[in-house]
Amino acid sequence: MNTRLRLSAACVLLSLLAACSTQAPRPSLPSPSPRPAPATSTAESPTRAPETLTPAAPPTLWSHMRGRFAMPGCDADPQILVWAHRFTRHPHRFERYLKSVTPTIAYIDQAASKAGVPAEFSLLPWVESRYRAYPPRGGRPAGMWQIMPITARAMGLPIKRDYDGRLDRTRTPAAVMKLLYGYGQRWQDWRLVDMAYNAGEYRIRRLHSAGPAPAEPVIPDLAVTRTTREHLTKLLAIACVIREPQRFHVQLPDLPAAQQLRVVMLTGPTLLKDVAHASGTPLKRVRALNAAYLHGRMPINGPWRVLLPATAAQRLRHAVADGRVPRQPTTYTVMAGDSLWKIAHRHGVSIHRLRELNHLHGGILRPGQVLMIDRTN
Repeated sequence: MNTRLRLSAACVLLSLLAACSTQAPRPSLPSPSPRPAPATSTAESPTRAPETLTPAAPPTLWSHMRGRFAMPGCDADPQILVWAHRFTRHPHRFERYLKSVTPTIAYIDQAASKAGVPAEFSLLPWVESRYRAYPPRGGRPAGMWQIMPITARAMGLPIKRDYDGRLDRTRTPAAVMKLLYGYGQRWQDWRLVDMAYNAGEYRIRRLHSAGPAPAEPVIPDLAVTRTTREHLTKLLAIACVIREPQRFHVQLPDLPAAQQLRVVMLTGPTLLKDVAHASGTPLKRVRALNAAYLHGRMPINGPWRVLLPATAAQRLRHAVADGRVPRQPTTYTVMAGDSLWKIAHRHGVSIHRLRELNHLHGGILRPGQVLMIDRTN
C-alpha cells in the first residue's frame, strides 16, 4: 500500500517537472498594416489642413518705380554701366546719400506717376544737382531742377524778392512733369524728352523734323552736344542702379511713413524759424526743404505753405489749429529822417524788439533799409 502511494506521487512529480521545462508559446503581435500609397490625384484629402499662403510683400517705392520704367535698361549701352559703376564706386557712401534724398525722390515720383511720366524722370534731379537746391544767382539756373529764369516764367513758377518758385519743392515737381509729359506727347520718345530738357525744346524739335530717332543706338546719334548725350546716359545709369542694386553691391533704403514728405497749408505768412519751433524740426532741415523762401520768411501775398516730414507736419497742423504759430512780422522800408525810436513808436513795438528782429547792434539806419516789424496775431 505504501509502496503504491510512493510510485503514484513520483509519477505526478515527474509530470509537473516536464510541464515546467516546456515554455508556453507567446502570443504573436499583429504585424503593422502597410501605409496606403500616396494618392496621385491633385485634390487634397478632406482631412488635410489647407496650406497657409504667405501674403505678398507690399510694394516699396523702388518696386513701384521699377514697374513704371519705360526706357532701356543696364545693358542697352556700355556707357550706361560705366556711369552706374561710377555712381556706386563707394557703395556705403552711395547708400548714405541715397537714403538722405529718398523722401524727396518719393515726393517727386508721386507727381510723375500722377502726370503719366515714366519713373526715370523722378531721378532727373540726381543728374542735374544730386537733389541740391542751388540758390539763384543772376540769370543762371537754380534749384534741384536747374531751371533758367525764362523757363520758370513759362512754367508758371514766380520769381520774387523773397521767393523763388524754382526752389519750391511743393510746386516744381508737378510743373516739371507737366512739361515733360507735353514733350512725350509730341515726340513719343522719352529719350528725346530727356535731351530736350537738357538742350532745349526747339533744338530737339528741329532735329526731330527730319524724322524720329531710330531705336538703335540707345543714345541717339543726333547733332547735339556731348553734354546732352551724357545727360541721357547718366539718367539711364542711375535708373540702372535702381533696377539692379545687387549688381552694384548696394542696398536701397526703406522709407518709413514718418519720413514721407507732406505739405502743410498755413493761414498767413510765417517765419521758418517759427515753423521749426512749432513742428519740432531743426531749422536747418526746414530751410533745406523750403529753400524757396530766400530769407526765411514768406511773401505777404503768398504762397504760405511748407514741406515737412509727416510726423513734423502733423505737429505743425495741431499748432496752427491751436493758434500757437505766430504770424510773420511785416516789413518797413526806412526813409530819410527815420530813427529806431520813431519807427518803434509808429508801429507800437519796443526798440529792443526791433533790434532783436533785425539783428541790429547800433542805432544807425540807412534809407532804403528793410526792417521787420512785429505783426499782431
